[in-house]
Amino acid sequence: MSFSYHYREGTTVRNTLLAAAVAATLAMASVDASAATGGTASKAEIQAMQAQMQALADRLNKLEAANNALQTENNQLKAVSEQRDSEIDYLKEQTKTLRQESAEASGQLSKVKGADWASRIKFKGDFRVREEYIEKQRVTGSAPTTTTPSTLSVDDAANQVRTRFRFRLGAEAKVTDNSKVVFQIASGDGDPRSTNQTFTQESSEKGVYITQAYADWKFMDGANLLLGKQPLPFWRPGQSMFWDGDVNPEAVAVTFNRGMFFGSGYAWMVQENSNSNPSNVNVDPTIFGTQLGLVFPLFGGETKVAAQYYNLTNGKGNAPFYNGNAFGNTTYKRNLNGSSTASNVLMYDYEILELSGQMGMTVANLPLSFWVDWSQNMASGVEYDTAWAVGATLGKASGAKTWEAGLFYESMDKDAMFAQFIDSDFGGGVTDVDGWVFKAGYAPVKNVTVNATYFLNTTNKDVYAVSGDVPSGPYAGPYGVGKGMDYNRLQLDVNYKF
Repeated sequence: MSFSYHYREGTTVRNTLLAAAVAATLAMASVDASAATGGTASKAEIQAMQAQMQALADRLNKLEAANNALQTENNQLKAVSEQRDSEIDYLKEQTKTLRQESAEASGQLSKVKGADWASRIKFKGDFRVREEYIEKQRVTGSAPTTTTPSTLSVDDAANQVRTRFRFRLGAEAKVTDNSKVVFQIASGDGDPRSTNQTFTQESSEKGVYITQAYADWKFMDGANLLLGKQPLPFWRPGQSMFWDGDVNPEAVAVTFNRGMFFGSGYAWMVQENSNSNPSNVNVDPTIFGTQLGLVFPLFGGETKVAAQYYNLTNGKGNAPFYNGNAFGNTTYKRNLNGSSTASNVLMYDYEILELSGQMGMTVANLPLSFWVDWSQNMASGVEYDTAWAVGATLGKASGAKTWEAGLFYESMDKDAMFAQFIDSDFGGGVTDVDGWVFKAGYAPVKNVTVNATYFLNTTNKDVYAVSGDVPSGPYAGPYGVGKGMDYNRLQLDVNYKF
């Protein structure tokens, strides 16, 4: 039974009772009136009472009509309320669904953002294990004095056998469409020419260093600006050992490569000197250089030629040496920064002109390359000032079951190059050397190569290892020992790239 049915039934009963009460009141009033008039009511009085009854009836009808209207409005409001409740329930369900969808979309967006971040970074690296055998000669004995004769002689040094490894991991992060940041970490001990670590010291932990960290901005088509610790910013021919491939200059450089022309210009900080005493050494040895090159087709392959010039400023009379070692360059003693102990400093400036060339072709479906490198120190007063190298390689150990072989010869005078950045393996990493290099490599599978390199070198080719002049006495006069000493080195490598 509905709410509206009960309400109407109650209203009818109420109206009936009200009508009965009105009739009873009128009847009593009529009796009273009749009694007052001696039992006879006039027609006017009866009509007046009928009019009052009709007025009350009309008023009751109006009240009932108003009550029905209110009931209808109440029912409408109730229907609206029920509809609103239904809509609220629907909206709650929709909100719940939207929250779930939003959470899923947020998760997908995070994945997309993560994928976008990851897509802008590319990693690469390599790992190498090397077995190395070194045999060389050395000078032993004592130099002559005014009273004692020379006991100097050239003898074989003890052979050295060691196992080493190299690990490098680098990444390239895209910053914008035309710029990127590159970094690399590697094993080593801080030597700018080597990332090798020897298996020694009871399996002690090995060091890791930042070997590259630079920004590369392509500011126009074919031209880049590099800033930071970067790879050598110029082209090198073939397997030339005028420069060590592990060297990463701390420099600013501009490189270009458009059509048949290429080149670079660079400023390379070698050593920062700062001393509170203005009279001491406060100048910074720095290399400024440029290279211009040309590439063109020849004999079905590619040929490159280039000329490079660099100048080591503030080097003469200074000591821009790693671990205090000049690595063969001519030095003299000087008291630096008020020290009571004299230090070795460079005797000459290094104003180097380098001419390079390389010609490639294909023979029997194998790549064949010939290259040549020549340099001369143009600074004044330099006696041993020239270096040259030639070489050839056949094949390329890259894909599975591919091989390569190479043969090189190099001769480098004592001051032909600034020795801090020449190859660290040839002749032990010093100048005043010459000799041969034999190389072979085989790739059993892609990204894995096995290499063998043999150095057959001579050190101190022009200048004695130990020399001097006895001023007086029975042994007076100049002396010198240790020219043309043997230096042989065998390297067996397994390389993994990833």
